[in-house]
Amino acid sequence: MKRSIYVVDDQPAVLDTAVMILRGIDAQWDVTGFNEPLVALAAVKAKAPDLILTDQLMPVMQGSQLLEEIRNIAPATIRVIMSGYVSLSKLTLITSAHQYIAKPFDIAKLRELVRKSFSSQERIINKGLQSMAASLRSIPSLPQVHQSLLEELQDHRTAGSSIASMVADDAGLSIKVLQLANSPLFGQGYFITNPADAVMCLGTEMISSIVLSQSLFRHYENLKHEDLDAARIWGHCWETAYLAQHLCRQKRLPRRKAEEAFLAGLLHEAGRYILVDNFPEQFATACRSARQAKSPLSPRLLEAFQATPAQLTAYLMELWGMPEEVVAALSFQDNPQREPGNTFTLTSALYVADHLAARKVPPDDFALEGWNVDYLKAIGCQDDLAQWEDQSFPQEAERGH
Repeated sequence: MKRSIYVVDDQPAVLDTAVMILRGIDAQWDVTGFNEPLVALAAVKAKAPDLILTDQLMPVMQGSQLLEEIRNIAPATIRVIMSGYVSLSKLTLITSAHQYIAKPFDIAKLRELVRKSFSSQERIINKGLQSMAASLRSIPSLPQVHQSLLEELQDHRTAGSSIASMVADDAGLSIKVLQLANSPLFGQGYFITNPADAVMCLGTEMISSIVLSQSLFRHYENLKHEDLDAARIWGHCWETAYLAQHLCRQKRLPRRKAEEAFLAGLLHEAGRYILVDNFPEQFATACRSARQAKSPLSPRLLEAFQATPAQLTAYLMELWGMPEEVVAALSFQDNPQREPGNTFTLTSALYVADHLAARKVPPDDFALEGWNVDYLKAIGCQDDLAQWEDQSFPQEAERGH
């Protein structure tokens, strides 16, 4: 598929290198370089590219300012910041970019970033989601701490001790890791008190999921809205993640699926934060409508945005390069019957866990959504519903909530 890419950098050597690299990756990519941001802006006004990659620190106009202008005139363009002079932690505060990459960039990472960005666009079939995604002013970048963790995982010789040290240095993260390690799901017959033992108990994939979710929620810790209770939402996500993994184990799905279900459960409400951050008034209107009608919130949000928070979360996970089955589970969460096949899958685990968690640890005060009984029958789980609703799982108190 033919794609157009603009690269903006005031340093000729860097610009020429980036253009050359991108042209060499895919012959279908039409890559144009600009050494002046104002010239690039004029080019965007004349013909918007599919993706723009810009340096941050430039004379006349910073990259973030350029991308803010582009967001207004070409909202469908994927916007990426690159810089070797601004720390990644500060880049995450730039609200006009979808993603970032550090200079000097690794060719493989640049190729993967651009390809996954295009893939995330192509997989959006829902027109409402296309429109919403295109108009987002702020969408969180993949947290730096998670990138650091993934790099540590590549070195199996030192990964365990390095991750344990990272967990120990973060009080909030340590608490969650130790809670999960001491839960009935991983019961070791003794009480785990230090992060190193917890990492050994849970495994690096589980730790990675917890680090990612903690980083994402902290991105929005200063976001205030009368219809957004961060503590309740986080509690609901934690419960959903726990139950989703438990269900995968109960249904004897592979361990990898259980770990991915845990990740999907932790992150499935991220779309709610993105909506509030970008469209606070529309979100409030949808909430008022739900209260007046005494209905669940999700259908009202679908009416307002033509897409659900879970679908928006799936889009974010696609941008971040998360596992395909995690993206699929989030995409189908509100309509699991649309997933091909009639077996219990990661999508099924997320759907059931979310509904069970909403009845035990609700994320808000809106009416509960009913069960999709036809879907449960289709996957052969209609007889399990009574057992699930009888709270046959370990109690919350046992898990250290």
